[in-house]
Amino acid sequence: MSDRRTASRDEAGIDAMARVATALAKELSLDELLQHAVAAARDATGARYVALGVIGPDQRLARFVHTGIDGGLVARIGPLPTGHGVLGLLIRHPEALRLDRLSDHPATSGFPDHHPEMETFLGTPIRSGGAVFGNLYLTEKDGGFTDADQRLVEVLAVQVGAAVDNALLSERLQQLAVQAERERISRDLHDGIIQTLFSIGMGLDSARAMVGFAPDRVASRLDDAVDAIDTTIRDLRNTIFELRADDAAALGLRGGLVELAREHEVNALTRPELRVPDGVDAAVPASLVPDVLQVVREALGNIAKHAQASRVEVSLERAGADLVVVVTDDGAGFDATQPTAGHGLVNIHERAALHGGAVDVDSVAGRGTSLRVRLPLQP
Repeated sequence: MSDRRTASRDEAGIDAMARVATALAKELSLDELLQHAVAAARDATGARYVALGVIGPDQRLARFVHTGIDGGLVARIGPLPTGHGVLGLLIRHPEALRLDRLSDHPATSGFPDHHPEMETFLGTPIRSGGAVFGNLYLTEKDGGFTDADQRLVEVLAVQVGAAVDNALLSERLQQLAVQAERERISRDLHDGIIQTLFSIGMGLDSARAMVGFAPDRVASRLDDAVDAIDTTIRDLRNTIFELRADDAAALGLRGGLVELAREHEVNALTRPELRVPDGVDAAVPASLVPDVLQVVREALGNIAKHAQASRVEVSLERAGADLVVVVTDDGAGFDATQPTAGHGLVNIHERAALHGGAVDVDSVAGRGTSLRVRLPLQP
């Protein structure tokens, strides 16, 4: 009977670890990952309390994520641990440690007031990028922790370390993407808006010299300047909206598209038709939403600047494992075989390539443009 119960616990632990592996393979933020890791360790072993301490540059605990103690009791206990006692021992000697009586260990430093008593203990390091990222701490399991528990937690620590690598890499890539986006907007401001304003200024300066002998030409110059200023204001609105990309993404895919359509109507006096079949937006992972919106933003920006369209349509559809974004207009069109001015299409191609996607442009001068962007729903 005892062997059957042991086998049952082992099967439950293996099943829990399989669920952990599946969950940690998802694109989680670092905070989500750490919280998920402590919950996974608790489920896999049956420990009452589980914590994960992240080691800072000073070899103290810089972060401490835990489960099992409610918020009210945490507030009464006071500051979170920083790495004294057995927790500090694991920092100095990063190897698995299993104790039946925590209070008997010479490194034990005791607990603060209101802290629950803890005796059985299992700790193991988490390594990331060749260094110790932190430690997993498990306490209070009925009957104590077993060899099987230790093996499970050590495997979990390896999984968490790999997931931490991915999360940190994702954060760095996002920072690089933000920097690249800022550089692109700065380039657009210089190449477009600033140059346009400089040209307007030169035209007005030359018109001043013609006031006394060519009033008709002055009036024409002023009309051109007013039109150019209107265009520049529209371009500035587009740029400001690009800087608010996170705001649009925070609305979700459908809400972000509605916001983009509203902005396009303000700038181009044309309200895009949106076609998003039920269920398509739910199939798009949150991590992909900002890029989908940016593709649509770039496409609508090109239409507002160049197309003079009276009808614009944005549609999303699912094609197998891909999301297909289609933006069409009935505007001026262009020769798709020739290089184009500006960075809109270049940015769309680059953003699609980052996801392993593809871009197809069908355009004929005088007959409008159809942009089709295919993006994998999973990386």
